[in-house]
Amino acid sequence: MRKGFLVLILLGLFITAVPMMALALGIDVEAKAGAGLGLGTTNNSDIVGAVRLSGGAGIDCDVYFLKAGPVDLGICVGVDYSYLSFHSTWSNYPYSTFTVMGFSAVTTQTSDTQYNYINVPIMLAGSIPLNSSLRLVLKAGGFVGYFIGGTTNVTYNPQIPGVFTNGPQTLNSNTTYNWEGGLNFTAGIDIPVGSNFSITPQLLYNMGLSNTTMPLPAILGGGSYNNTFWALTAMVGIKYNVL
Repeated sequence: MRKGFLVLILLGLFITAVPMMALALGIDVEAKAGAGLGLGTTNNSDIVGAVRLSGGAGIDCDVYFLKAGPVDLGICVGVDYSYLSFHSTWSNYPYSTFTVMGFSAVTTQTSDTQYNYINVPIMLAGSIPLNSSLRLVLKAGGFVGYFIGGTTNVTYNPQIPGVFTNGPQTLNSNTTYNWEGGLNFTAGIDIPVGSNFSITPQLLYNMGLSNTTMPLPAILGGGSYNNTFWALTAMVGIKYNVL
C-alpha cells in the first residue's frame, strides 16, 4: 500500500513535468553518486552518537524557466537513493525502566545501524555563470523519503538473555517510520567535457526534520523519543544538456 503510494508520487511528478518541459528555456538531466558523513539529532539525553559513513546516488532533472540577467532559474526534481549509518551508545536503556522477575532491568545499549531510503527531492535551482565555460549551480528545497530497509548490530552491557540479547536485528515498520521528510541543499560546479555533457562535482546537505524511530514496545516501557537524520555527501555527476 505504502509502496504503491510512492509510485503514485513519482507518476504525479512525471505527469506534471511533461507540460512544464514544453515551456522550459533549458533542461539538464544528471546521474550522480557519492559518499560522505552522516549523523542525527535526538531528544533523548541518554544517547550519544558518532559520525559514520553516508552515501547515495540518483537521477535529477533541472528545468529552467526564467532568466535574471545571466542567471538561469528553475526547479529540480529527482529520485535519489540514500544510505545512512550511525553508531550510538544509549545508557540507562530502556527509556522507561521496567522489571524482570521483580528486579529493575536497565543496561547500556551500543548499536551500529544502517538505513536505506528512496528520496524524492523537489528544489529551486539557479545556474550562475562563473566564466565562459564554468557554471555554479545552487539548489534548495525539500524531500520526501521512504524507508526501504535496514539493519542494526546491538550490544548490551550487561546482557540479559531473553530480554537484552546481543546480535544483528532487522529494521522494519515496527521499529522505523516508513516516511520521512526534510530539506535539501546542493552546491556544485558544471565543468563541460564535450558536446552537451558536463562533469558536476557537488556537495549535498540532506537534513531530516521528521521523527524516524517508532516508540519502544510496551514490554520495554513504551518510551518515545524523537530521532532525525542529516548527511553531508560529496558527489560527482554526469550531466546531459537536453535543451
